[in-house]
Amino acid sequence: MTRQPRLDSLRMFDAAARHLNFRRAAEELTLTQSAVAQRVRQLEDDLGVALFVRQARGLVLTRKGQQYHRRLKPALAMIDEATRQLFAGAGPLKISVTPSFASKWLLPRLPLFRDTYPEVNLELEASERLADFFVDGVDFAIRMGRPPFGEGLQHHRLAGIGLCALCSPDYLARQGGTIDLTDLSTQTLCSDVHRLWGRFADRLPGQQEARQLRFSHTSLAIDAAVSSQGLVLAPRLLATAHLERGELVELCAFDDDQQGFYLVYPDSRQREASQVLLPWLSTQLAS
Repeated sequence: MTRQPRLDSLRMFDAAARHLNFRRAAEELTLTQSAVAQRVRQLEDDLGVALFVRQARGLVLTRKGQQYHRRLKPALAMIDEATRQLFAGAGPLKISVTPSFASKWLLPRLPLFRDTYPEVNLELEASERLADFFVDGVDFAIRMGRPPFGEGLQHHRLAGIGLCALCSPDYLARQGGTIDLTDLSTQTLCSDVHRLWGRFADRLPGQQEARQLRFSHTSLAIDAAVSSQGLVLAPRLLATAHLERGELVELCAFDDDQQGFYLVYPDSRQREASQVLLPWLSTQLAS
């Protein structure tokens, strides 16, 4: 075994073992079939054991797979019961997020969280202001940046920023089907309080002469680009739905950015983080 398996990988294996079908397992977990299949394959590689025989009509558990699943099922049930007991009668978990992360990524997935953890009540605080854990009563925060985030705080990297320049297909068509990113002087740039364009002035020149549309939130700048008002430089994670629907096209990416999205929490919330939020967030980000 090369490394200890992740909890979300074990849950995907459990669903696949019960359904003997990656598609039905993915439907249960509200993930894509490819995400489940890839994660189970990674689990097999990590364990050094084949858990399934893949056939045209579905999956068949190997003998090792049967043994592993038989022992795994009660362990997962114990984790679920421990989580229910942990939150029985407890108050809501207060999570601080930016308005853009809330509207573009988290809110569409909240029904999935409620289905997975019906006993856990959430309270979301959406603000660009960095919450003070010890003054505002916040339990967790999802922040964009780089650690450390403060004394007495734990952090877990969820995803890279993955900044990319985006525009709508209509905007691109009006530019003749191509945009010269080495000269933005004739473009309209949609920006927000993070002023991300300026960080790449050397690689994306001509910004000083470009028309500017500034917004208070990243989500508004993305929406402006969707409505063909200009180019936006934004984290891919926040634009994924628009890219999948064909409302935006990616012109270039800056995946070497050292910042990321982090789950941040006080030491006292380690148990809730490891049993609830981190497994769920990891599963959703894997889809």
